[in-house]
Amino acid sequence: MLETDKLDLKRITIHRVTGKDIDTEHGDAIYTESLFEFGFDEMETLKNRIGSAFSRTKRFFKLEIAKIDKGSFFDNAKNLHSSTKEEFLTKSKNIADLLAISHNKRTIPSGLLLIMDGLYENSLSFTIVIKAELQEAFTIVEDDGKKLIELINDLFLSPAKDFYKIGFLMQDINPKKTFPNSDFSAYMYDDNFSSGKRNLAEYFYDTFLGFSTSSNDKLLTKNFYEDVGTFINENVAKFDDKKGLRNALNTLYREDTTGVINPQEFAEKHFPEELLRKFGSEVGFNYAHSFTKDLELVENKLRRGKIKLINELKIEGPTDSLDEVRVLTGSSIDFNALKLSIESGEIDQVVTISTDKSLPITIDKK
Repeated sequence: MLETDKLDLKRITIHRVTGKDIDTEHGDAIYTESLFEFGFDEMETLKNRIGSAFSRTKRFFKLEIAKIDKGSFFDNAKNLHSSTKEEFLTKSKNIADLLAISHNKRTIPSGLLLIMDGLYENSLSFTIVIKAELQEAFTIVEDDGKKLIELINDLFLSPAKDFYKIGFLMQDINPKKTFPNSDFSAYMYDDNFSSGKRNLAEYFYDTFLGFSTSSNDKLLTKNFYEDVGTFINENVAKFDDKKGLRNALNTLYREDTTGVINPQEFAEKHFPEELLRKFGSEVGFNYAHSFTKDLELVENKLRRGKIKLINELKIEGPTDSLDEVRVLTGSSIDFNALKLSIESGEIDQVVTISTDKSLPITIDKK
């Protein structure tokens, strides 16, 4: 984990980026023409806020650098620390332009863009960009320390919903990877990300930063669990078969000790051939390789689950309790066996769902 007390911020500038209008292709960048001279208090406040973001591991992700062409974020940011003041400001404007271009939907809000360079552990150069989506327009005053403190507080303490996003590029040595990921590490913080969302804000990590989430184990672990669960629900008819496959998936996540998820191996082990082919074309192609299991984003899902019934009804509760639930449908019900199970105490509650809406849903408790 990055230690923010080892971040030495050097230069800072701030630009404004507008949202897309109805008659424009994308947003626009409005530049400032100088560096900002932050005092000690402002700088400590800023570093503390960045450190708080980096420590929130469910919203802070290590990504891969995917776009390195001329004019890309990587191209502008990789040597920012060694640039002159004039070069720094020019490259910062180029980066602001990239963010403006990524504002290609009217739902993407305008905001302020902080661009900073510095050293980590006094040796590794880095570039940090922060997009803050402010609730109200904020006037940037370049020579007023009080206003700068207000700016930093507004950036990080406002209750605005999709509040701020951070991109972080740092020199690093990763001998197992190929360039540029062999020489640099890339990270992103998304204040609006939650485990209920499939991915980070695509316009920011992909279109703007040129990063990729395809190798992040936390996201792969979460998305594979959700994709397999959806595939089972949509393609397996019998309840007991669904239950068995979901239990197999939960066992892989909760009990398997290898620490690695092999999607193809799981599919070949548990799906019949006709489902295996469909799984490959609908789900498996997104998971061509094994990945390290990281349960941070699925811990709650593993503790609690749900069973879909009919008419948009579902049963939710602790996973262990749901293991005791059986669903019998229509002609598959053996009423004599059901009666015996109830009388013996093996079943202590029966829920019936009528297809005739004039009849009530009834619950029979032992």
